[in-house]
Formats: sequence, C-alpha cells, structure tokens
Amino acid sequence: MQATLVNITQQLVPLASLIEDVKIIKLEISNLKSSVEFAHQTASQLSVTVKSLESRISQVEEHTNLIHILGADLKKFKEDLQDKEQWARANNVEIKGIPVKKSENLYDIVDNISKVIQCSIRKEDINYIARVPSLKAESQKSIIMALNNRYCKEEFVAAARKHKELKVSQLGYADEGHVYVNDHLTLFNKALLKKAKDLAKTKNFKYVWIKHCKILARKSDTSPTFRIKSEKDLLKFS
Repeated sequence: MQATLVNITQQLVPLASLIEDVKIIKLEISNLKSSVEFAHQTASQLSVTVKSLESRISQVEEHTNLIHILGADLKKFKEDLQDKEQWARANNVEIKGIPVKKSENLYDIVDNISKVIQCSIRKEDINYIARVPSLKAESQKSIIMALNNRYCKEEFVAAARKHKELKVSQLGYADEGHVYVNDHLTLFNKALLKKAKDLAKTKNFKYVWIKHCKILARKSDTSPTFRIKSEKDLLKFS
C-alpha cells in the first residue's frame, strides 16, 4: 500500500508542473487578449482620427476651391469695373502740354487747336471742359474735354495725331513745348500703357498705341496686333 502511494505521488509531481504551466499559459493568453483589445482600441481611435483628418482635408479642399472661385470672380469684377470706368470716358479727350494761365478760356484754347489741326469743334459739341489736378506742377494740369458725340471725339483725336509736331507756340504761347491730344485713359490704363511701352523698348516691339481707348501692340509691320487689357497681357511681349 505504501509503495502504491509513493508511486502515485511520483506520478502527480509532473502533473503539478503541468498545472503550473497551464497557469502561465492562461496568464499569457490573458495578457495577449489585453494586448489585442488595446490594439483594437488603438486602431479604432486611429480610424476615428483618420476620418476626422479626412473630413478636415475635405473642408480645406472645399475652402481652397471657394478661394479660387472668389479670386476669379474678384478678377472679373475688377476687369469689368475697369471697362466701365474707361467706357465712361469714351467721349473724353485729354490735352497735355498747354501751360496754365490766369483768366484762360479753355473753349478758346480748344478752338485754336481745332483750327491748327483742321477739325472743327463747336462750343455746343462740348459737354464740359476743365483742368484736372496733376501730380506734377500746377502748370502741367491737363485739360479734359468731354464731347457729346464719340465720333466727333474720334475725329478730333485722329486729326490731332496727324499733327505730331503740334506745339504750344502755334496756339499763341511763347513756349515751344509739344501739345499732346489723346484718349482720356483711366489711371489703371495709363499705368498699363507705360509698362507696355517700356516692355516694347526692351523686347524690340515697333508699335504700341491707343485706339478707341484700347491699348494695342504689334511687334512689326507684318506681325498680328494684340490688345493689352491686363497685367497678364504684358506676357505677350516675348
């Protein structure tokens, strides 16, 4: 009997070790389960974060597209505004180079110019006429004349341009300065015209001119004519 008990006890020794191994395995399984659950939780949180980022990226893209649309609309609005401002001056003539005199009569000055260039302008053809402020000296104020008829204005400007050497001395002044008769451009178009002329010199363009209040350019006698309406059009000087 004693021998049997000893034998059983000896057989139970490995079983105790096996039980201990099972406990260790169960603990490892429990730890692994916790790790898996943590990984799953982390993955879920990461998924939420990714979805949030995707939503924010989508919003940024929408805002970016909106900014581009608004930018294009603003550009078109500015161009339309410039066109309207220039259109409002379609009947205007700008006369530069005539010295300012006290008690001067601007109607008489225009009448003298019309006689020299042989293009009659009657007083009733004029809507208004005035000197305008200048960034330069007071003596350099331009004369702006608004005519009632655009065709009359175009004829007057064209006739004056044929007299490229028109001088103030021909109008009864002691000076020998030149008189310039042109379309009345907006400040924007004046600045654009100056940039175009400067580029024409550096890029060897032969012609830059104004016709019907539009800035036109052509590289040579045989080159096509193009219009300069915005800063972007200056890239055509190449």
